[in-house]
Amino acid sequence: MKKRSLFLFFIGLLMCGCQMKESVNAYNIVPFPTVLDEKAGRFYLDNDVPIVVNASQEVKDIASDFSSRLFNIAGLKLKISDELHENVASIVFDSVAGMSREAYSLSVTPKQIKITASAPNGFYYGLQSLYQLLPPEVYGDKPVRNADWSLPCVEINDAPAFRYRGAMLDGCRHFASVDYIKKFIDILAMHKMNTFHWHLTDDQGWRIEIKKYPKLTEVGSKRSETMIDYFYTHYPFKYDGKPHGGFYTQEEIKDVVAYAKSRYVTVIPEIELPGHALAAIAAYPELSCTPDSTYEVAKLWGVFDQVFCPTDTLFSFLEGVMDEVVELFPGEYIHIGGDECPKNAWEECSHCQKLIRELGLKEDAVPNPIDGKKHTKEEKLQSYIVGRIEKYLNTKGRNIIGWDEILEGGLAPNATVMSWRGVEGGVNAAKAGHDAIMTPNPYAYLDHYQEDPEIAPVTIGGYNTLKKTYSYNPVPTDADSLVKRHIIGLQANCWSEYMPTEDRRDYQIFPRLMAIAETGWTPMDRKDFHSFCERMEEDFERLDILGVKACRNFFDVNINTRATESGILNVELETFCPNTQIYYTINGTEPTLAGNLYTGPFPLSGVYELKAAAFVDGNPVGKVTHKKLYGNLISGKKYKITPEPTGMKGDVWDENDVLGADSVTLGLTNGKRGNDASSTPWVGILPDADDKVTFVVELDGTNISKIRFGTLYNAAGGVLPVSKAIVFVSDSDKNFRKIVEKDFTYDIKENTFKGFDEVIEFPVQTDIIGVKIEFFSGGKIRNGIDCYSPHDRSEVPGLIALDEIEIY
Repeated sequence: MKKRSLFLFFIGLLMCGCQMKESVNAYNIVPFPTVLDEKAGRFYLDNDVPIVVNASQEVKDIASDFSSRLFNIAGLKLKISDELHENVASIVFDSVAGMSREAYSLSVTPKQIKITASAPNGFYYGLQSLYQLLPPEVYGDKPVRNADWSLPCVEINDAPAFRYRGAMLDGCRHFASVDYIKKFIDILAMHKMNTFHWHLTDDQGWRIEIKKYPKLTEVGSKRSETMIDYFYTHYPFKYDGKPHGGFYTQEEIKDVVAYAKSRYVTVIPEIELPGHALAAIAAYPELSCTPDSTYEVAKLWGVFDQVFCPTDTLFSFLEGVMDEVVELFPGEYIHIGGDECPKNAWEECSHCQKLIRELGLKEDAVPNPIDGKKHTKEEKLQSYIVGRIEKYLNTKGRNIIGWDEILEGGLAPNATVMSWRGVEGGVNAAKAGHDAIMTPNPYAYLDHYQEDPEIAPVTIGGYNTLKKTYSYNPVPTDADSLVKRHIIGLQANCWSEYMPTEDRRDYQIFPRLMAIAETGWTPMDRKDFHSFCERMEEDFERLDILGVKACRNFFDVNINTRATESGILNVELETFCPNTQIYYTINGTEPTLAGNLYTGPFPLSGVYELKAAAFVDGNPVGKVTHKKLYGNLISGKKYKITPEPTGMKGDVWDENDVLGADSVTLGLTNGKRGNDASSTPWVGILPDADDKVTFVVELDGTNISKIRFGTLYNAAGGVLPVSKAIVFVSDSDKNFRKIVEKDFTYDIKENTFKGFDEVIEFPVQTDIIGVKIEFFSGGKIRNGIDCYSPHDRSEVPGLIALDEIEIY
């Protein structure tokens, strides 16, 4: 009996030791606080810990939600109390005066957790940091009793860098359920974002119930079918044959607005005008410049000539719509769009031209002082429409936000500008004394590719990695005090043309939205991408628990190439997942720990079937990535091409460069061939007057016998493949001589997106110091036959798109 007791005693000690084992302190808070001081020790939650609230009833409600969550998930009964007892481990919500509305401090010691703030917003954000110090299971909806319900000791003093921190979700191109909207708001709130911009009307669907105008939802919320594939893939366009519709009732909108308010998120509705109005015009043709015409809700993406006509009928309609909108959305702002409004209909409309004369609108003789551009009388007509709606909304106690096109022709007096076409619009607005919200393409556009387009689902284009999104600074470093004062925040934009399902939305939006959240909250001098990635590992766990199907490229290896100044083309491998090792092979076999360990860039010296994966503790953490690379005699060499490339510049650009600005990786000699997935890697050039494009590159006196190049057929995008190529070489006399000419024909069965690899072989040429290749156009692009353009009715020369050019 004595031996058995001793045995049980030791077992008890072992069990106690397991339970008492000190957890490693980690501070995986996203966004990162302004000041965070790590401390030793932990605070352990149990049923004896009271929650003491020295604040308003609203703060008591916040504390009560925390208590309820811990009871439901952890089974802990933390009771709300008004009294603080000495020597009792407690959680304290303590109200003090003098802190800004969203600021808070969070102190965790082994004996007390204390959140201090002046307003409920601050308490709410302090609680979000507290949640992120707890196990990720706290975000679930299932009981988890065996988690380590403790949190590390810390001292945090925190406040946002910007007062506006938002995300726009487009529910027009593809409808999003109310449940998804609420999940989206939850994730905004947990990452301390305070604004949900809800894009509710567009050409492809009117999504908000307006009781005065029932046809807006009876007709305008439904389209007969939707185009498939990327816009510039097929012509004639292809459609899915499936009706698409949906709208939010006013009761659903009130529910969403209340839900967001409870999470300290303001909802800003967007009612597009005067362009992007086809869904409304389909319902009420009298709102257009050709009221006797019949319209349908757009089933294509893009921009349409059918826009609102500034008649008394229109203004009565818009005022009626806004009367109901302001009752549903109590926030300060109404977003009125104002972007991408073609003026063709107004130029041909007798009413519009008469109104222009009556208003005395004239084309600028000198550049506008705000943006330095000359504006047309039709652009000034748009400003008149925007200004008139602004004045009406001002009478309702609301201010407007518009996309940066509202700068054109004169800015409405109290408008806030949302800068999307780069940063210039926001900076110009700020210089003129207007508030600006930065949401620039490409950094803040989450509908762009975030991993290699060759392996990713179809998107609208571009390339905007997590690293690139994170690198964005909303306030230019050389900005003056006026600009700094008026840039009030930033926003992520989530346009949904290529997000037909909720899973696709998740894939496109996350995790890049977290990078926007940190940029909005954390001071630039406190941001650190490596630290962000370390903290994001746990944030991925939280997203998984919340059912978010985020893009997992974070755990994969990105394969790229980059030329040195000396002309060596190196292979670069990178993963965002920290504390990993990258193993790779160049012969197409699967990477294992027996393969090559990546220690830094290495030269591309042949044709590689490169495969790579990231490993932690000997186990792969992501999928294997694969890319074929083509090392040849001109890999990494600079070249001259005339005319200059236009549009497509030809590479997956460096994350820290504005798209198209990277001149180092050399689109045509970077060892990576174009593909049928995206135009991103192709270089597009408009041929000269002789219908040709000329490529010239220097060699170092070597022998050559073969040239390979890729050429693209994409008539819908204005691109035709090369019809002929002539090769010239130069040797010691430096004079080019023609050595071969070759014509090309293609087996093209339909108007689609397809790349072709072409080879030109010739007798060995020795001691070559230069190669010139003339590529000849494939002919003309015919609008309405090869492609769709709503404005240009003529034939135009086809672009030539090339990638890669190789010499062997």
